[in-house]
Amino acid sequence: GKKVVGLYFSADWCGPCKQFTPDLVNFYNKMNARRGKQNEFEIIWISRCRTVDDFGQYFTQMNWLALPPDEAMGQRGQLLGDKYKVKGIPSLVLLDEIGNVITTDARNKIPADKAGIGFPWRSPLSVLISALVPRSFRLLVKTQLA
Repeated sequence: GKKVVGLYFSADWCGPCKQFTPDLVNFYNKMNARRGKQNEFEIIWISRCRTVDDFGQYFTQMNWLALPPDEAMGQRGQLLGDKYKVKGIPSLVLLDEIGNVITTDARNKIPADKAGIGFPWRSPLSVLISALVPRSFRLLVKTQLA
């Protein structure tokens, strides 16, 4: 399993997205090439493109996974955007291995930390909880609260 999953909301018609996507590709490759941490980071693109053709052309610039375009542009994409309070694009939400939010502001953290020294930018409290509480118990609590 992946230690960190990013949900990347973006579209081909969005200027800031077109600027950020190449930086995100570089960052993704760099994080997944780190010694001892290879392939621990996955991104799933949730397209905001207007057509399947636009989706296909824009996706050629990415080297990660994508929600199928009909789902991303439909209700599932909308529900994910609502769940993670996506106000605008590009937006990158980072989740931990059991689906808890690490940060909803990774899109602004990457330009500020291109080397990924603080990646995935967990809050100090969540680092403490992860260290002290076993994963199985955290998962149990999450399912009980959901």
